[in-house]
Amino acid sequence: MQKKIANFLFSTRLTAVLFIVFAIAMATGTILDRNMETSPTPYTRQLIYNTWWFEAIMVFFVINFIGNIFRFRLFRKEKWATLTLHLAFIFILLGAFVTRYIGYEGAMAIREGATESQMLSLKTYIKGRIVGDYKINGQLQQRNFEEEVDFSQRLDNNFDKSYDYGNDNIRIKLKEFIRGAEKDIIPNENGEAYLKIVEASGGQPHNHFLKEGEVQSIHNILFSLNKYQEGAINITDTDEGLFISSPYDGEYLTMATMAQGKLVKDSLQRLALRSRYIIEGLQMVFPKPVVRGNFGIVKKADILKNDEDGVILEVSANGETKDVGLLGGQGSYNGFEDVNVGG
Repeated sequence: MQKKIANFLFSTRLTAVLFIVFAIAMATGTILDRNMETSPTPYTRQLIYNTWWFEAIMVFFVINFIGNIFRFRLFRKEKWATLTLHLAFIFILLGAFVTRYIGYEGAMAIREGATESQMLSLKTYIKGRIVGDYKINGQLQQRNFEEEVDFSQRLDNNFDKSYDYGNDNIRIKLKEFIRGAEKDIIPNENGEAYLKIVEASGGQPHNHFLKEGEVQSIHNILFSLNKYQEGAINITDTDEGLFISSPYDGEYLTMATMAQGKLVKDSLQRLALRSRYIIEGLQMVFPKPVVRGNFGIVKKADILKNDEDGVILEVSANGETKDVGLLGGQGSYNGFEDVNVGG
């Protein structure tokens, strides 16, 4: 019986079968990822590349190649070419296992002339800290957690974790995963009024939300909404529409009609929505009127770059549950969002 198993493991027939199955699996993964920006994606990783059977194929490859080296006595000089081929496959597969179980991948941005010591992992995590009134020897305690996740819009994503904090139990559960997400205002008549400003410093769009009655600095330029401030770009929301008064000259381009206009310093002009303004070298767009509502994670428009994803998490503690929206993704780090649940 053992001899039959050994003959099967070291047979050329098994080698051929493994190559065929391996090639089909790789081709399937490539086809499934053909419309994606990166490969592999979380979908193909969970469907193929990180599965036990795909790793088992590689294990059988190594066993088969090692067995064939001894079975056909490939150490003889006249068979060194075949030995080299077998050893090459073995080292490639061992390298794959090292990468899979020991190595890690990341991205490090290094500007010219700079030195860096930190990198961003290409894996994605949900990370947090739990802080309450739990103390040990008079010292307030903090519970940190970090969970690796791999979400995809093509999968039934699952994340449900519970953590003990003193005598309390905190549960964090995935409610929704949003591919290509951003933080925006979700309309609500009882919410506060905001004007969304999209500026493009550094070649990347950044969302800013100007709250009614407040003054905000965007790259050292002051903006106000319904609160006059000397030296600021004052925007007024009236029944007749939005108006802008700027202490700087500027220009704008209405993208729908390609009509150009001038922003005259210290004059009151109607604000052109969905137009690209250039004021003091700062490029910006006001995509929509003032909206009353609350902040939330929403699906980004398909024409925009999907550089970040979003998750809605249900956080439960002491009988209370709240939703928390987070932005993030591969190669990005957005810090922490604070939420108070059940104390």
